[in-house]
Amino acid sequence: MIDLQQLLGNYSEGELAAILGEGVLEMYKRTTGQDVTKEVLMQSVVTLYGHELLTNSSMRTRLIESMNQEQVKSLFLCFCEVIGEDIKNEDNIDFYETLKNFSELKTIEFAELFGVSIGEFSAEKNNTSVDGIVKLDPAYPMYPYQGEMVEKILSLMQGGEKKRCILHLPTGAGKTRTAMNVASEHLRREKKGLVLWLADTAELCSQAANEFKKAWTALGDRQIKLYSYYSDTNISLGGIDQGFLVAGLQKLHAARDSQNYKILYEQLQSHVTLIIFDEAHKAIAPTYKTTVNHMINANYNTFLLGLSATPGRQLEVGNDEDAELAKFFDNSKITMRVAGYQSPVKYLVDEQYLAKAEFVPIDYDGISISYANEFSNSKRSNEIRQALSEDGARNKKLLEVIEKAHEQGSSIIVFACSVDHSLDLASMLSFRGIKAFSLDSKNDDASSRRYKISEYLKGNVRVIINYNILTTGFDAPRTNVAIIARPTDSLVQYSQMAGRAMRGKKSGGNEKCTIYTVRDDIPVFRSVIDAFMHWDNIWNEV
Repeated sequence: MIDLQQLLGNYSEGELAAILGEGVLEMYKRTTGQDVTKEVLMQSVVTLYGHELLTNSSMRTRLIESMNQEQVKSLFLCFCEVIGEDIKNEDNIDFYETLKNFSELKTIEFAELFGVSIGEFSAEKNNTSVDGIVKLDPAYPMYPYQGEMVEKILSLMQGGEKKRCILHLPTGAGKTRTAMNVASEHLRREKKGLVLWLADTAELCSQAANEFKKAWTALGDRQIKLYSYYSDTNISLGGIDQGFLVAGLQKLHAARDSQNYKILYEQLQSHVTLIIFDEAHKAIAPTYKTTVNHMINANYNTFLLGLSATPGRQLEVGNDEDAELAKFFDNSKITMRVAGYQSPVKYLVDEQYLAKAEFVPIDYDGISISYANEFSNSKRSNEIRQALSEDGARNKKLLEVIEKAHEQGSSIIVFACSVDHSLDLASMLSFRGIKAFSLDSKNDDASSRRYKISEYLKGNVRVIINYNILTTGFDAPRTNVAIIARPTDSLVQYSQMAGRAMRGKKSGGNEKCTIYTVRDDIPVFRSVIDAFMHWDNIWNEV
């Protein structure tokens, strides 16, 4: 195996620092009082950008060009042996250019020379045979409480009196799986049915599409089509009259306003029989609301099912937005009720479907914020996050908390103040010998995002830092520590971030989890139970 770090010895300290980001060395020295050696810089670049150095065309080219003639020849001959290229006359070969070309054509094999596997996922296989008795596990199982929710929803859909409701389950309790069972049963009953799944991010849309593949493969009774209409997909809306359609809200709204798609959009309206709206607390945003109403008004038998762990918009009780959201879903909510429990969250924790959460504040001597006033407008909110991300005392404390949790063997997800803050934290952790990945929509393409998430899911990296990427649509049951390093006055957003660490043992997660936060001044943020029940008074349970 080729030593990538050794090859980085050809880079200057300035070049290595530039890969990590401008100002991070100065920030680290200001934060800790320590300098960073070239050896540590090389280790950090391998940790944070080893995948990109081998798979990104421009970074790989720079790596090859930095090698001396002996190194590039040795690597080229080794690479040729791996890919089965027979080299007959070495004297006429430009090793630099040929290695660049070969590595572009055979990127996967090139990366494997350095011990980096791209897109490799492991699958566990279980032997379930016991002395002549074979235990048959369902391919797409539900927990008992999920089955009860499915029956309630299907009963409401069949009753005909209500055409809208919201499914309210805690983050980590399996809203998506529950809804996929509803969708699959609906399609089995309605042979010409068309389910429209709506979400506002590519991550959530992709998660839904992948989940339906698993669900229908196990539960379906015939061949149907799965349509993906989000991000950069370019399918036509024409001819979609049955099956399962995953649509990004922004893209569907754009089609509605487009002259080219108007007729196809109107045809689609007439076929939709069930709409499922993921993260339903967003449904009353003007464009989203209009899109949903258009789909329902075209076919009055269409049923609308919303999914949310936080069926509200504002922290203050009795506000107009919460009332509007409830009205949009006919004030109807289906949730868990367990005899002997005030809240289903306590039951889910006791039964180990969810992890028992300990909320720990992160105290530091630094910037003080009065949240009620400071978050009054988005510009001021951005200024606050920028100031916090550069606060030395705050960053030092965050590094200490992450380092301690890492030493304890935890799998940690960190929510940073900004993209730059995420990158800086990852770099500074690498200076301390901790392998951490930063994930963001600005610097990561689909390949690097999949690679980083894969490494985290497999446990090869136990710290993943992000800004506005992993709040929703990310399932990593091994996560047992969430560090909320970004300020927020949104109970919805806070609950989503905390929920990333709350998968219980029965869901492949943990018995306990820890939620660290730099903010602890709103009482409901200290209790998952209180947060789950916060909006109960605006809904009617059905």
